[in-house]
Amino acid sequence: MIRSVFAALALALFAVTPAAAFHRKTDVVVQITGDGGGTIANPHWSGFQYVLFDSDADLVGNSNTTRQVFLYDLHEHDLTGARAIYQVTTGADDNRRGDGGMRAHAIVYDARPGGTGARQLLAVDRRAGTKHAITQGTADSVNVDVDDSGRWAVFESAADLLGGGGATGTQIYRLDLHHADPTCPFPCPANGNLGLTRVTNKAGTSRNAVTSRRGKSIAFESDADLLTPSVTGMHVYVFDADGTLARVSSGPRPSHNPTISRQGHVIAFESDDAAGGTQITLYKRATATSLAVTAVPGAHNTRPSFEASGRSLIFMSDADLVPNGSTGTQVFRYDVRARVLTQITHASAIGQSAFSAGSFVTFVSSSDLLGNGSTGLDLYLVNLFKLGPASVP
Repeated sequence: MIRSVFAALALALFAVTPAAAFHRKTDVVVQITGDGGGTIANPHWSGFQYVLFDSDADLVGNSNTTRQVFLYDLHEHDLTGARAIYQVTTGADDNRRGDGGMRAHAIVYDARPGGTGARQLLAVDRRAGTKHAITQGTADSVNVDVDDSGRWAVFESAADLLGGGGATGTQIYRLDLHHADPTCPFPCPANGNLGLTRVTNKAGTSRNAVTSRRGKSIAFESDADLLTPSVTGMHVYVFDADGTLARVSSGPRPSHNPTISRQGHVIAFESDDAAGGTQITLYKRATATSLAVTAVPGAHNTRPSFEASGRSLIFMSDADLVPNGSTGTQVFRYDVRARVLTQITHASAIGQSAFSAGSFVTFVSSSDLLGNGSTGLDLYLVNLFKLGPASVP
């Protein structure tokens, strides 16, 4: 009887739009990891339910000491109160940077198989419990970003994954995961590399690609000579599936670390300034206009991340942007429509952050944000719906 009631409750909650239901249920601040020691890095939301990250900590009590990809299930945590952390990978392959679609059925990540050689892309099917290689190149393939559908992925590689030669350096690839053959990782002459296309093909470094829904628009950074007239240095570009390529950054100094909204309409990125800092710029594709989100010379404003619609942006900054006497690096939120900036954290030792498709922000911190005696580096979640205009702690 109890099990039936629980199942009915779960179905009722999922019948509502998940983001609408769970932003009301989730606590204001959730400590995802439990002072397990070790490193925690690369937090990434898959939709509004799952957080993927990598760590060498023993987070599930199996004596792990090597870098693995983990998954946190926010919905399971809210429904059951369990920690809801799962270890996706195993072994000593230095597994990092996992990403999946909205349902996270398949988790794609990069690793060094056997602990040596080039880094490759691999995938784990969470339902079947199977793992397979996506690439088998002679140089590193890393930094995968998977769209919400779980079908399209973009990544960077220094390997010639299509065969037949190509430009030197690191190139951006677009991958249809539905056509990738688990028995023949790329390069795969046997099937003509079905499902894989190369977005860039010029000498230089092209990296940090992110994709909109269904892989229709891809933002990335590159110092290659991609367009006429030529420019030098690292710039941010956007590529559309119809083959259109455009540069969205300008100015003499490098721009990098782009983020793109689910529909591909808005791009944000960081650019170096003349005082040794980095500033956040917002680019609206419909009007081809740029807006400076930050303008504090010498300050370090980094890691911009959109929620799905592009209406809200988070980033990290060591400047007192509000101002309220804040010191150190903090997480900020920028409302794109209202052009209002709010401060999410007001604590010491704040690190890598990521925005969900809904109302949730994650970041790492070694501060005891909940006052429970935690002293290690942990991953935290903040429910912006309940936080309102306040900050953490």
